[in-house]
Amino acid sequence: MKNRIKALAQLLGCKKSEIEQSSYDENTFEYGSEEYLVVTDEEADELWEAELDNYLEEIIYPELTGNLANYFDDEAWKRDARNDGRGHSLSGYDGNENKETVTNKEGNLETYYIYRVN
Repeated sequence: MKNRIKALAQLLGCKKSEIEQSSYDENTFEYGSEEYLVVTDEEADELWEAELDNYLEEIIYPELTGNLANYFDDEAWKRDARNDGRGHSLSGYDGNENKETVTNKEGNLETYYIYRVN
């Protein structure tokens, strides 16, 4: 968790002590009134896939009627949606994806992807 905070502080140019972990999600952090999602590349991909599936379930599928439902290609839609990038789905604030690399206590580099969610 400390390295996620370190990455976010690096991005924001603030002190680590100014950032707090959210009470409802271990990968969401608060800086003042702003909230940020800080995840690894793999975690971002998993969340992105879940967001695309959720969009299909809540927005697209209810609008499909008759034969359209039989011919709708989920994977083609997701492929097209991915052209906008992960930030489009994961950053509810501005659609941006930020990337920060930090050094962990073992001296290895860790890269985090950061999305402002509000």
